[in-house]
Formats: sequence, structure tokens, C-alpha cells
Amino acid sequence: MKRHLKLTKRFEQWETSIPVYLLVMMSFFVLLQVFSRYLFNFSFVWAEELVRYLMIWMVMIGASLVQSKNDHIRIDFFPLLAGPRGRRVMETFFRLCTLLFLVIILIKGIKIAYFNRLFESSGLRISMFWPTLAIPIGALLMGVYTTTALVRDTYRLFTWSAEKLREEDERLSMEKYQTEQTSEETSSSQGS
Repeated sequence: MKRHLKLTKRFEQWETSIPVYLLVMMSFFVLLQVFSRYLFNFSFVWAEELVRYLMIWMVMIGASLVQSKNDHIRIDFFPLLAGPRGRRVMETFFRLCTLLFLVIILIKGIKIAYFNRLFESSGLRISMFWPTLAIPIGALLMGVYTTTALVRDTYRLFTWSAEKLREEDERLSMEKYQTEQTSEETSSSQGS
């Protein structure tokens, strides 16, 4: 079990650092393109295309990271009104819908990536398979995280008491509040 947790932690660190590196690379190539165009009157044909493909990868990997933390934007007014058990029922339904959507994206993404292997990008001269591969990989990662949360919540729904579910909700709310407070204090100290 420790090995599994260690592997999961390492994968999460990797998944957190990849979008950061992609953003740094995108910024570098955009600045390179701007400086070369306005200072030297020269433009790289491949720079805009590369930035676009890096952005696709960054968004898909970043979306799976947000899915792992269950932090996607949503309206949680009704689940909060439903109480601990009702909230878990709604979350289970929402996760099932999300999983269905991700399966569709995964299947279609694989078909698109397979079809695009036949084409070459105009600027970089690489197979279009590589940029479009981000879609099924992102959907697969999000699907894994959604399935994990679905199994966890379903287990808790049927085995935990209402009191234990309420305590878990309070604990999660307190953790989220503390995280928000810490980030606000950090941003206000940096602004001073």
C-alpha cells in the first residue's frame, strides 16, 4: 500500500509540474516570436503552431489535475441543501454523467488522433497525431480520477453513518477555507 501511495504522489507531482513547464515554454516561444518579428523583422513559421499545440496539452493535463482535486467550477447550491447523504447521491449522479461524457471524449479522441496520423502540420512538419493525442490522454486521466472519486463516494454513501458523513463534510469545508485563507494571505503579502 505504501508503494502505491508513493507512486500516486510521484505521479501527482509530475502532473502538477508538466503544465508549469508547458506554460514556461509557451511564454518563451511567444516572446521569441514577438522579439524576432519586431526587432529583426523575421518571423518563425512554426512558433505560433507550437504554442497552440502546447496549450492543448497544458489544458488537458491541467484539467485532469483539477479533476483529481475535485475543483472544477460548479454550482453546488442544491447539493449543499440536500444534506450529507443527499449530497453524496447527487455527487454520484454528477460523476456518472461526467464519466459518460469522458468516455465519449476518449472514444472520439482516439478516432480523431488515429485519423490525424495521416496528416502533417504546416509549420512544424510533425504528424497531427501528437497534438490531437492530448484529447484522449486528458480524457483518460480525468476518467481515472472521476472513477476513483465515484467509488470512494459510493462506498461512503452506503457504509458511513449520516453523522460521519457530516463530519467529513465539515472537515473538507475547513480544509478548503484554510487553503483559501492561506492563498489570500500569500497574495496580500506579495502585493505589499
